[in-house]
Amino acid sequence: NANGRADHDARQSPGVRTMSQRSIVLGLAALLLPAAAAAQSTVEFTVSGTSTVRSWTCTAQGVIAVTPGAAATPLPGFATGVQAATVTVPLKSFRCPSDEMTQHLNETMKSDKFPEIVYRLDKYDVAGGQAQVTGTMTITGVSQPVTVPVTLTASDEGVQVEGNVRLEFATFSIDPPTVFLGMLKVGPQLRITVKGTIAR
Repeated sequence: NANGRADHDARQSPGVRTMSQRSIVLGLAALLLPAAAAAQSTVEFTVSGTSTVRSWTCTAQGVIAVTPGAAATPLPGFATGVQAATVTVPLKSFRCPSDEMTQHLNETMKSDKFPEIVYRLDKYDVAGGQAQVTGTMTITGVSQPVTVPVTLTASDEGVQVEGNVRLEFATFSIDPPTVFLGMLKVGPQLRITVKGTIAR
């Protein structure tokens, strides 16, 4: 009867009630606490190419944010793999050999309208210390799939990462700049290189 159930509850030991309450609190905490944030590190981001006059290279500081996986394919330095990774580069942080070249780069990349280059990981395959990383790269508002061979090396400071890929300007609807009344024309391809150490 009801009185019997009340007596039974009243006779429960304090330890049982405390354990039950603790389980409820821990369960609620697991639901309410936010997931761990992705670790962010600075990387060197370089774009380079050729022209009818000379080769050129411009460099910027970007940020790579990496979220370790729970049960993904292992990578050097990431025993449980990687769940997500994003590289973000502010276009106006690029520095070229001359101010004029920097200005041409920003005009070509339409940095006032599209201030960042962004690359988001979609998947990867691993062979030894190298990974074939496939993701979505967005430049001037145009997003395209891009696969980059990446070398990863675990160190005391974190995971050293280096990768590069050659792209066509036309893939991202970009017209290579022509300056000096057409005497200097930039080639149709550019090479993108990313290098840095990912904190763990």
